[in-house]
Amino acid sequence: MKQSVQRYSVKILSHEIIDKKVYYIIYVYNMEGGEPKETRKRYSELESMHQKILDWINIFKIRIQNLNFPKKKLFFHTNQSEESIIKRRGELQQYFNQVFAYSELQCLDVIEDMLPKDIVCQKQFGQKVDRKWQEIQQLKESYLAKHGDSIFSLPQKKIGNSNKQQYIFKFDDHIIIDDCILYTIEVNDTITQKRWKFNQRYQDLRDYHRQLKNLRFDFPLPHLPEKKSLSPKEIIDLRERKSQLEFYLNKLFGFQIIVENDIMVFLIAKSQLDGNEIGCRSQGNNCQNTLDNSSIQSKSQTTIEQIDDETRLNRKITC
Repeated sequence: MKQSVQRYSVKILSHEIIDKKVYYIIYVYNMEGGEPKETRKRYSELESMHQKILDWINIFKIRIQNLNFPKKKLFFHTNQSEESIIKRRGELQQYFNQVFAYSELQCLDVIEDMLPKDIVCQKQFGQKVDRKWQEIQQLKESYLAKHGDSIFSLPQKKIGNSNKQQYIFKFDDHIIIDDCILYTIEVNDTITQKRWKFNQRYQDLRDYHRQLKNLRFDFPLPHLPEKKSLSPKEIIDLRERKSQLEFYLNKLFGFQIIVENDIMVFLIAKSQLDGNEIGCRSQGNNCQNTLDNSSIQSKSQTTIEQIDDETRLNRKITC
């Protein structure tokens, strides 16, 4: 995909250190004029942002050049040297100028939050939604090409006074990866009759919830259960926890305006790409375990069974 005409420039000319933590001060300028938008972020926050950008590129098959995000120092902390911080500032500035050269990436919430106000106002008049739906359509075509006669499910508008809920969620199995519970969730599209399973962590659901809160609907969102940290003994039976999260998702998808929102469209599209259809009719190896397809991978490649007993007992698992 070709780069669009550069409309923004990014400058990181300073930083501040608070409690031994470096905050980079990022300015995004609209090259047509106006006040820049200031954002202050730590390296870890920017690293998380980069991962979301990579997910976005993967989901919507956006063809862009490799993004050169500065790598973390393995044996040296950047904040221990002023010279290293200044060098990191330059690397991050180069990275963000590369990111903002692609209009397709500006739909992502973490990027939109960095845009000057006048740009955000323009995006609110339809550009953001239209572009995202275009990318979803491309994903749909790619998915169908790989899965033969399978159905690609997308939220549909309600007809008449029908109260039928399109998506029903059921929390099934779970495993532990990197001190987090990875839930297997079954989805039933009551309109197309398609059913599939995908994997999701609590923190992923929390991220979606936070994005929805930022939209400020004129009604309260369903309550998302608080994060829990449990010992390995306590996670043996997670039926109550699964029931709480299952109730939350089904309650959330009972609001049609939320179902049709592009954030939830993204969730539904991503879950099909990462997951597996139940009763899969595709050819080849497309009916494998959901974890084989999942974009959620272990950083350590270590399961709880491989940890010694003393360490295992002292661990806290996020669910």
